[in-house]
Amino acid sequence: MENDSILKVPLLARGWRFVAIALFPLPAILVIGLAFARTGIDPNEAAQVIYGFWAIAFGILNLTKEKEEDEMIQRFRLQAFQTGFYWLIWGLAALMLINYVRYDRLTSEIFTAYLVLFLLNLYIYAAFQLQLYKSRKEN
Repeated sequence: MENDSILKVPLLARGWRFVAIALFPLPAILVIGLAFARTGIDPNEAAQVIYGFWAIAFGILNLTKEKEEDEMIQRFRLQAFQTGFYWLIWGLAALMLINYVRYDRLTSEIFTAYLVLFLLNLYIYAAFQLQLYKSRKEN
């Protein structure tokens, strides 16, 4: 099963980090440019553009190789994905509760795939970096 190509996720070369870092300010520049061009972009659409770019950027960071990819890093990566999904579930529940208290409904325009993917990739990245920090601190 380890050699099953559909289950093997290839990690990106370290140079992709620069692409990911470039994607963080790019949507803000794009949204500001669209505002100056007077395209009439809706604020919700602008937020979704930003969430989408940031989701892609964090996704790239999550799939980029570390300097040394050993068994410990692979275990950290798996644990980070599990932790990210756990935090996402509780985070979405909190957003739904806040939305219900504030607007008397569970759903909102803010609940989009872009937001969910952004939050998921952010949580995975944070969990992975936290594990790396703790392992370096112990040594």
